[in-house]
Amino acid sequence: MAVRKATKKKTAKKTVAKKARKAPAKKKKAPAKKAPAKKTKRSSGRSGSGTAPASGGNPAGLRVRMYRVGFGDFFLFTVPAASGPKHILIDCGVHSKDTHSIQAAVSHMAAETGKQLALIIVTHRHADHVTGFSKCKDVFKDFKVERIWMSWYENPKDAKALAIQANIAAVATQVSHALAARDKPEDEQYRNMVGNITEAMSATGTQNPGAFEVLRGFPGNPPISYYKAGDTPELPQDLVDAGLDAQILGPPDSNNMIKKTDSSKEEYLASEAATEGGHIRLFSPPFWVQPGEYSSDVLSKEDILAMQTRVATVQPDTLAARAGVANNLINNQSLVTLFTFKDKTLLFAGDAQWGNWANFLFGSLTGTTLKAASKAILGNLDFYKVGHHGSTNATPKDALAAMKDGCVAMCSTAIGAYNEVPRDALITAIDQKTHHQLARSDQVEAGNAKPDKDAGALPAGVFNASTVMVGEVPCGFIDYVV
Repeated sequence: MAVRKATKKKTAKKTVAKKARKAPAKKKKAPAKKAPAKKTKRSSGRSGSGTAPASGGNPAGLRVRMYRVGFGDFFLFTVPAASGPKHILIDCGVHSKDTHSIQAAVSHMAAETGKQLALIIVTHRHADHVTGFSKCKDVFKDFKVERIWMSWYENPKDAKALAIQANIAAVATQVSHALAARDKPEDEQYRNMVGNITEAMSATGTQNPGAFEVLRGFPGNPPISYYKAGDTPELPQDLVDAGLDAQILGPPDSNNMIKKTDSSKEEYLASEAATEGGHIRLFSPPFWVQPGEYSSDVLSKEDILAMQTRVATVQPDTLAARAGVANNLINNQSLVTLFTFKDKTLLFAGDAQWGNWANFLFGSLTGTTLKAASKAILGNLDFYKVGHHGSTNATPKDALAAMKDGCVAMCSTAIGAYNEVPRDALITAIDQKTHHQLARSDQVEAGNAKPDKDAGALPAGVFNASTVMVGEVPCGFIDYVV
């Protein structure tokens, strides 16, 4: 595709655009003059139409690139090697707060990598982590991929995993229908929760045709490995030769850890009794009384209405509860990977929640003392991909407290997609732990979204942010070079 002349802006020490301008110009009758880059306080760049050039060129060190696509994860991890940079794609999806830029981002990534990926990691099956593969299947079909990693929950030959996924899919489908029937504006976040599940899987629990068909249909049929905590992963040889090492920290193979509950709660998930919605019944049927059965001398209509209103404001909604449980079960299946390169360590936690974290931190749901190995990992951590878009239940206090002061963090998020995500108190705590070295995807322009003022400014001197034009669509991303 044709590429227009770039206009770049910069705040960081060295931008991707500046590297790109160093490429030798093609010979012409007269030497072309280089247009000076525009400089502003925000690092941002634009380069022409069509498939954008490889902004940033070949990084001298490790690089983590976070694309902004809305509420969803799309990370490109690049490792320097003797034969040239090797690329690892970690998730590619969007669900809520779509910036309508994921096609542009995938096209940009295709140009950056030459459509060659050493490894693809799919942390879990939520739509906001996998739908990019189906939305952009015409681009992905030409990729050369060496290996693919997924959680053991995605193994189509694992009967236990299939049963769990079928149960979750059935619940999500039931809740989705019930929410649609009652059609309340305040249910939007719960519709998003179940939609995030149903978009990525069929009603029978199998992976939805689309994203996983692409992942299983790359040319050459690259091997797919399904891992659980403690497994020794197999890296492509080029990454091994480059000096990269990897550990699988999650998910555990314990259903109790993933569900954070007992078997009775699993039965509650599978039950159809509560799919009509409404508030949870606290008493058994013999004690149920219709309002009209009360004497007006005891309770007037006004008294009954006031009582119902007050109870409704504090009582949990069964549909909301079921949507949340189903959503959390998928999150807790996240493949959690720790990479080590020379003396640098990087943790990609997917959307892991308490059960997944508790297994890594304590080895049980009731532990209170960090395992020595976990304490050592977190105490030496250089980079943290913030779990679950900054949700309060995805970065435990004990985990954050144990992380190395001054480590760097990236959070792919969008304000307003879900209630209190990202959680302000958590974002503040991470910002303090990282010594203000936290980047958020909503701090760069992409698609139809400008940088979110409420997200604050991107920390200067730590990250490079760019917005490049792919066709007529702004593609935004933030780079961290280790």
